[in-house]
Amino acid sequence: MQAVSIETSRSLRILYIVRTAFQVVWAAAVIATAMKQPVIAAVLFVLYPLWDVACTVYDLNTASRSGSARTSQTINALLGVAAAIGIGLTVFRQPIYSVAIFGGWAFGAGLLQLVVGLIRRKQAEGGQWAMILSGAQSMLAGIAFFLGGLYDKRHIQDVGGYAIFGAIYFLIGGILLTRQLSKAAGAVVETSR
Repeated sequence: MQAVSIETSRSLRILYIVRTAFQVVWAAAVIATAMKQPVIAAVLFVLYPLWDVACTVYDLNTASRSGSARTSQTINALLGVAAAIGIGLTVFRQPIYSVAIFGGWAFGAGLLQLVVGLIRRKQAEGGQWAMILSGAQSMLAGIAFFLGGLYDKRHIQDVGGYAIFGAIYFLIGGILLTRQLSKAAGAVVETSR
């Protein structure tokens, strides 16, 4: 494993573990507030794509140096900002549209995550099969949210389950990267002997 790849893997591991923790807390908050405090749930709903944007920007600054992965993530960040604006404009007036917007964003973000995962897997950065599966699952969930929003389903708490599944994938990715980094550290010790 090269030095750049080790640094990238470390950055991704930190990102994945932080995302895991945040998403579990966020999901619990959305599920707890959706029925009794819908205004708080609505604000959390707007914040989720912005959280994804913040994570994408971190990833862009630490791991995605150039190429197709960087382009995909730049598009993902712009998509997240647009989704947050769209959700913010509709969540209090037409919640069904905000669910549909979230679904469109989840589909697009999942597709872009799938692309980045495939690119990184090809570059042997490891821990990416979980991200590939997460991207595919996000695309399927996005379709369900989009169609649900169009057919008058306004249950924002359903998004909590979506975030929990994402957290599981990020946790698996973080564990796989930790194992990869441990193997790389062991290889360095062996070659220095």
